[in-house]
Amino acid sequence: MEIFNEKIVRMIRLYLSGAISEEERQELERWIKESERNLRFFEEMKEEGRFAEEFPEFCRIDMEKGWRRFEQQILPNRWSLWKQVLRYAAVIAVPVAIGLSAWLLNQGEKKGRPVVSEAIEPGQVKAMLVLPGGTTLALKDMKQKEIEVGEGLKATQTSAGLVYDTGIDGKEEKLQYSMLKIPRGGEFHLTLSDETNIILNSATNLKYPVRFGREERRVYLEGEAYFEVKKDSTRPFCVEIEGMQVQVYGTSFNVNARKGEDVQTVLVEGEVGIKLPNSTKEYMLSPGKLAHFDRGTGKVQIKSVNVQQYVAWTKGIFTFEEESLEQIMNTLSLWYDVDVFYQTESVKQLHFSGHLGRYKEIQDILGAITEATGVKFTIKERIIIVTK
Repeated sequence: MEIFNEKIVRMIRLYLSGAISEEERQELERWIKESERNLRFFEEMKEEGRFAEEFPEFCRIDMEKGWRRFEQQILPNRWSLWKQVLRYAAVIAVPVAIGLSAWLLNQGEKKGRPVVSEAIEPGQVKAMLVLPGGTTLALKDMKQKEIEVGEGLKATQTSAGLVYDTGIDGKEEKLQYSMLKIPRGGEFHLTLSDETNIILNSATNLKYPVRFGREERRVYLEGEAYFEVKKDSTRPFCVEIEGMQVQVYGTSFNVNARKGEDVQTVLVEGEVGIKLPNSTKEYMLSPGKLAHFDRGTGKVQIKSVNVQQYVAWTKGIFTFEEESLEQIMNTLSLWYDVDVFYQTESVKQLHFSGHLGRYKEIQDILGAITEATGVKFTIKERIIIVTK
């Protein structure tokens, strides 16, 4: 594995996209001429569009126009992604340290991979559906079939998830609620009766009416979900979370509201408002903004972010930006349904940035972290033991 300054990796990305400035191009050329090692790394990154093959979503973060140009010039000659895979990780030793980008260039290289006593698979499509009457159904065999989800109401289970019949109740009556429970090691797609699409992440619960009433559309979330809300000016859509709510005005957004943690709402498209109990104030978000709700203080902070960092999980990618090893392992434990034990407490504060495939074997991801940081992992049954 080679380790390079994060600025160099960024300039290579810009060069490949055609979006590099003249000043940056000259700086990159000087760096390439400094050593054979630098030249070799640059040529490997340039060869047949490797970076673009593995991380097209992240090429779009900074340089949408350049990426289209890159596709035209390089991608027509691309090779099979599955024969060789580029894995990228950047690690920051302490929170204020300069970022490093670590590239594991050969998938066949198993150095640093932890030994496991059993195969640990990535998450898959599965959920428990609790019907209004209390009956619970396991949803993991996604063969198409109809499910009676309420009195006279049906949903269709498909390979893409669960799709509810559309429509509005013709008369006012008590709403019938269902709940989807996504376990650790699971994910699920849901289409509500108003045609709103939702992707639910691991360890997430969503309570919702099997058919919305005529006044509003309100759902209750614990965990993480990505929403694409169907516009309906006559019936506002609201996501209720413990301690706050997200008022939706027809939009795409991600909410991370795991129990005991602060709530992050990131807007991709449209408009949402954040409302707190006992307050008339509404914090409005525009695309590219994140609202951070501190459950402890009850305060909301808004800032600009790269939204792809927060929705990449819906596209099969983990993305970490200066996150501690403890935060990263928490994320992996939910997706791979494993527990984590630290023999060396200090390693929790190592910071890591990078993009890793969400459907890779966990040994590959842990191996990349080991190669970059020296932290060691041992897996016994479904427990990951972390040592320095």
